[in-house]
Amino acid sequence: MPNKLGKIKAPPKTTAPAGGGDPPAPADTSLPDPTSVAKWMLAGMLLLALAVALIWNHFGHAGAPFMPAKDETANFALFAGFYAAAQVIERLLELVSPVLPFWEIPDPTTPGGAAAPVQMATAKAAQIKADRAAAAHGIAAVLGVAASCAFGLFFLQAVGFHASNTIDTFATGIIIAAGTKPLHDLISGLQNKNTPTTGTAT
Repeated sequence: MPNKLGKIKAPPKTTAPAGGGDPPAPADTSLPDPTSVAKWMLAGMLLLALAVALIWNHFGHAGAPFMPAKDETANFALFAGFYAAAQVIERLLELVSPVLPFWEIPDPTTPGGAAAPVQMATAKAAQIKADRAAAAHGIAAVLGVAASCAFGLFFLQAVGFHASNTIDTFATGIIIAAGTKPLHDLISGLQNKNTPTTGTAT
């Protein structure tokens, strides 16, 4: 249901009534839009990432381009360099994510009166998750650009595009940052799969 903060995540799907009738509608698992604070933080982090690329390359301190030996292992080594950067950033975000968002998330409001406490709690949890994702993407972009400059990771150059080092390091940082989310989901999925069940709910 809509509110001032954007789309609200619906409460979990309930079981069908005992007396029959229509089955319950599937729950909306999409996240609401980030709040304006989260959007401004993401924009600020992207500007900071661009500033890092500009300053680092202006003073000529960007690392030499990462160029693996041109043999049968070159493609794997090139991929491994970008993967290692994404892996390090993903692990660093694990330390930062618990404190995000560090701003107050207002209670969601619904038209036509107050919603049930469970719905309110679900909506606020979804809003916190949406703001956390936006803030984490911004921080990952800054770290990705810094890693690109420090280690000479020029993705555009590696795939054949011609661009300045500033543009290349900024684009590479964004690409590395984008790879941290699926990497995080993969690691979390493997950890959850290998976690023994205790028979208790958390």
